[in-house]
Amino acid sequence: MSYTFKTSIGNNGYTGTILIPEDIATQLAVNKIKRVVATVKAHDKEITLYAGIAKKHGVIYMMFSKANQKALGVTAGDSLSIEMHEDTSKYQAPMTEELEAVLLSDYEAFEIFESLLPGKQRNIIFMVYRVNDSQKRVDIALNIMENLKIGNHEPIKFEKLL
Repeated sequence: MSYTFKTSIGNNGYTGTILIPEDIATQLAVNKIKRVVATVKAHDKEITLYAGIAKKHGVIYMMFSKANQKALGVTAGDSLSIEMHEDTSKYQAPMTEELEAVLLSDYEAFEIFESLLPGKQRNIIFMVYRVNDSQKRVDIALNIMENLKIGNHEPIKFEKLL
């Protein structure tokens, strides 16, 4: 099911947010949708956002980072057009070809990766996804796998090993 709406950029105290209208938030709750893929449009620009649905003080929203705001040329209070649907992918994150290839080539690292909690898997996927250069993605993916194999399963504490 796809949801389309217009909204504005809010703030949850720490980062920007995309406010979700109450009627759509209710549908998301009824359908137990917790992660979405959204196309966010503003000023003839658009980005794809992979996000979790959050609730704070009765307000339902998606996180919307400063980097994403800068990419669209928007700030708090600006209007956005949103088209979103449930993220039904295996990891609920945008798996890159480079990370997938590294996982397929190293079965031990793949088994460790699969044993991680979904949030840690997503952290790792996004660590690779946000890099633009393909070779750097491969290097980061290899480094991540080496960290996993030496027992470091905390993405925030990964060390540069290669």
